[in-house]
Amino acid sequence: MADARNGNGRPFEGFWQSLEYAYWKRERERPTLTPVTEVQVKAQIARPGLSEAVPAGKPYRVFGAAWGGGSDVAAVEVSTDAGKTWAEARRLGEAVPFAWRLWELPWDVPEATGRYQVMARATDTEGRTQPEKHDADRRTYMINFVFTVEVEVV
Repeated sequence: MADARNGNGRPFEGFWQSLEYAYWKRERERPTLTPVTEVQVKAQIARPGLSEAVPAGKPYRVFGAAWGGGSDVAAVEVSTDAGKTWAEARRLGEAVPFAWRLWELPWDVPEATGRYQVMARATDTEGRTQPEKHDADRRTYMINFVFTVEVEVV
């Protein structure tokens, strides 16, 4: 991906590009603050929302969007039991480079009431899967780890 150039043909080194939209890249034990140039593969959950009340024993549509950048989203998996098991979601529409891909998964909500943790993760056609945990070197603008949405089954 091309970088932003100033009038001198050098990369622009403004505050946001060089400090805020940057991550630590480590080569030969030396960390270097590097500008973010592309968004990493990830899946986001639109519904259920955080702390949403979901009716027990009824079908529910879990859905969201996934990002693969220049690669297609090859798969989206959803867990409704805090990552113990995963089910493949159905990708919707046609793949378009550098566009979010919608997905959905029908969930047979358990009869047992209580808190449940819903998670989604994406894998692109290059074989990259979003990580389970946040990498501190990615700071705040390269967030693509699996995020948990806790819901209340009532």
